Amino acid sequence: MTVRDDPKAELSSDRNNAAFFTRPRVNAPLVFRLHEKAPDVVREVLLERGWEEFDPQEQEEGDWNLYWRSSAFRSSDYENILPWQRLNHYPKTAIISRKDCLARNLRRMRGTYGPALYNFSPLAFILPNDYTRFLEEYAKNKGKCVYWICKPVDLSRGRGIFIFEDIKHLTYDSTVIVQKYISDPFLISGYKFDLRIYACVTSFRPLTIYMHQEGLVRFATEKYDLASLDNLFSHLTNTSINKFSLFYTTAKECVGQGCKWTMSRFRSFLQSQDVNQDHLWQKISNIVTLTLLTIAPSIPSSSNCVELFGLDILIDSNFKPWLLEVNYSPALSLDCPVDIKVKKGDFILTFPFNEVTRKASQDSIDVRTIVHEGANISKDDCAYQASRTKMY
Repeated sequence: MTVRDDPKAELSSDRNNAAFFTRPRVNAPLVFRLHEKAPDVVREVLLERGWEEFDPQEQEEGDWNLYWRSSAFRSSDYENILPWQRLNHYPKTAIISRKDCLARNLRRMRGTYGPALYNFSPLAFILPNDYTRFLEEYAKNKGKCVYWICKPVDLSRGRGIFIFEDIKHLTYDSTVIVQKYISDPFLISGYKFDLRIYACVTSFRPLTIYMHQEGLVRFATEKYDLASLDNLFSHLTNTSINKFSLFYTTAKECVGQGCKWTMSRFRSFLQSQDVNQDHLWQKISNIVTLTLLTIAPSIPSSSNCVELFGLDILIDSNFKPWLLEVNYSPALSLDCPVDIKVKKGDFILTFPFNEVTRKASQDSIDVRTIVHEGANISKDDCAYQASRTKMY
């Protein structure tokens, strides 16, 4: 990739000639452009790393290297991209964050490759379309202690979610997904939690993924209790909900104040409990790859994109990880010291930014491989032919 100071050059109607642009200023800093709703931390981190912010009053329209926005880009943004430019979303990836689309894709892959491989997501039904199938499954479990969780397909931050055991409590007025509720989560001092895993995709063909070693552990703020299904502070881990809990600022046993840990603290906790973590993290790595594989064939080929995803993982009492959701544009707000450490201090943005820098300078990036390219993984561990999944 060439860093441009003056993007005006002779171009035919075929934009392939843009590859012959030259760079007038060899030492020109990289330039980033932000959409008005882009997170503030992106600006802060890039400025700290020596980038310059795009100024439409002073610079030419194409004189930028990275354009970052929270929402999807227009088709014309991809069509008019120049060789030295990168966008922070691939075309059509937003679909993975819709709960119904994710469920359909996982169901399709399970049907194609078998349940032994795609066994990491809870049984799911999309209502109203799957209502008859759901009734059949519900009838099979009659008399058993089986719980279900209902989620609107296009809402985030825990909005509209409820848990039920009796079907008479199932009500909805829009498309929802009903999943078998994982009622035996692994608890820390009685509190439920999930993991926010950050993964950066630098290519869908071949699928190339970098998982950040750091991440978030998000806790419910009241102790887990199946006798109170309507207590969201006990069953949901969304910070947007738990920050309103009376116990949010209370120093909770082992968990502490607030509702978040860093992933490094969680690793230390597991180590203190003599837990063998290698198998867990390998399974989580497999989940990340297999999940993103569900959309890879439908993503148009583009070498001018790099994208950060947030995957939510729940661990059950048998230490099996389950995929809950995928976030197309994971929240980068800095709401607490843990957020600052993970999202800014430990740079979950490091790889997306380094990838743009690398392609501009052709420098290599030092990463620690956790799944070797082309490695075969046993079928018991959700076998697949790994593309390129690495840790950064």
